[in-house]
Amino acid sequence: MNSIASRHVRAAAAVLAGLSAWGVPVASQAQDRLKELQTEYSTKAGEKVDRVYHFGSQGPGDVYSNHGSHSNRQIPVYTWGTKIDLGLIMGSNSSYRDPEKLKKIYGFLPENTVNPEAEYADQSDIRIVLEDAAKRGAKHIFIVWFDGMDWVATQAAAIAKSQKVYTQGKGSGLIFQDYAGKGSNPQYGWVVTSPTYDHTENDVDVQSVEIPKTSMKGGYDVTIAGPNPWTLGPNGPQAPGYFKGQSANDKDKAGVKSVGRIMHAYTDSSQSAAEIVSGVKSYNNSINVSDKGKPVPTLFHDLQAQGWKTGVVTSVPFPHASPAGMYAQNVYRDDYQDLARCMFGIPNIMQDALHAPLYPGLDVIIGTGYGIMMEKAHFKKQGKNAVDGHLFIAEPDRAAINVKNGGKYTVVETKLGTNGGEALQRAADEAAKNGTRLFGFFGDKGVDHLPFRTADGNYDPSPNPAKLGKEPVAEVYSKETLDSQPTLAQEADAALTVLTAKPDQKFILFTEAGDVDFGLHSNNLDNAIGAVHSGEDAIKRIIHWVETKSNWDESVLVVSSDHGHYLVIDKPEGLLNQAK
Repeated sequence: MNSIASRHVRAAAAVLAGLSAWGVPVASQAQDRLKELQTEYSTKAGEKVDRVYHFGSQGPGDVYSNHGSHSNRQIPVYTWGTKIDLGLIMGSNSSYRDPEKLKKIYGFLPENTVNPEAEYADQSDIRIVLEDAAKRGAKHIFIVWFDGMDWVATQAAAIAKSQKVYTQGKGSGLIFQDYAGKGSNPQYGWVVTSPTYDHTENDVDVQSVEIPKTSMKGGYDVTIAGPNPWTLGPNGPQAPGYFKGQSANDKDKAGVKSVGRIMHAYTDSSQSAAEIVSGVKSYNNSINVSDKGKPVPTLFHDLQAQGWKTGVVTSVPFPHASPAGMYAQNVYRDDYQDLARCMFGIPNIMQDALHAPLYPGLDVIIGTGYGIMMEKAHFKKQGKNAVDGHLFIAEPDRAAINVKNGGKYTVVETKLGTNGGEALQRAADEAAKNGTRLFGFFGDKGVDHLPFRTADGNYDPSPNPAKLGKEPVAEVYSKETLDSQPTLAQEADAALTVLTAKPDQKFILFTEAGDVDFGLHSNNLDNAIGAVHSGEDAIKRIIHWVETKSNWDESVLVVSSDHGHYLVIDKPEGLLNQAK
């Protein structure tokens, strides 16, 4: 073992000892297969060797990663409930079979994208399915979002949990793969997530959008990417760089050109999450704003106007791309303080610049970002109305929304020395009793997500790959920090407490395991799998609520993601604790 790896093992042992003393169940080191692999790969990221998994188009026996961003792979969709029907958008109803539908979705007809035999749907068509469910009598709509989780990441998380290998189809091992409760009507499908354009030039002060000629267009080439998430097309082996879209290197581009095809852009989280509730596909970095710069309403707005309650909970900053995408509107996803204003129903730049309608705000907002403050670089991204203090919410707004100051929200925030889950539930109980809204603002200094509970169930993150000239670094959490944070499952419980305070209340709730994406952006599979398992726990709470407080005739659940990364599992059996 080299000196770097040795130091990380000693550090991990110290953390494990502390967790054991705190009462967190700790698996033996010999069973923590993912941490062993991740630590080894992080310390030897630049070496060309065989591995169980890698990230990117470079193939097996090469460096650990040549890509740290999203991909243009299809992503899975799972649904439950008698009022929801994926058949509305898949198979013979797929938009990818119809050039006119595709032109309407993208604003142009993407090259090499029409497929008369397509079974897959477009992500924007999920809006059709959700809206239809509400029209057919669904009273409770749950959307659970695993940011960054495609079929391959799901496969890895399932193998790590079940210790069983599969290589095609829906698979099994995770609750959203296996659950088939009485009357739940489980369905499975997959969708294309590509945007209209990969980048634009935006001005947050006037909320303008300009698409330069250099912006790569979206689309999906089945001859390369394949007819489903586990099958490559006939040109796939010669053009692995296709999935890297706008991030492709010269070798990637040459491979795609060699088979006579073109690149298509991969999506970012903001437009991708937004399109499932707006039904409008748009450019990367948009939040419910069209390519023409027009704000578009979402299903959350429409249902709220009909008397539904609305909520979003997430393991990452509350106005981040996906939760903001359910409700906010902005030309740029990093205009956080204005996105927060939209979510709280506070006048924001959209009214000043575009005279857009001011919506009432969400009834429940829970997420992180508490310990992250504005820095010099953030002011330019957030425009002239940016306010010093917390990055994700302006200080005057933070005070104004609080019921203690005459606002609409019962507020609970991170407080070291106070258990976060218990504090959140107390605040939820208070909000339900008093008929207020709920805002939970968590996180810690320097950590913009809930603590990673890794693949073995412990809060001992693996190191991320070393950057050039530096050692790999792993996040470390103190007992006090861990205790001060809720889990995503506890966030879902708190949201349900508020949203169901009145009998027979209709509601829509978005729950996001956003830290799956954080783990995969860092090429850290151990952390990402732990985040998937944390999201599973939230799904279990939702299913329990439906089974005990509702039923699958009046409740629907959709589990999906915004995009994938470029995780490649070269040896699935190598993820088993007793690797073959």
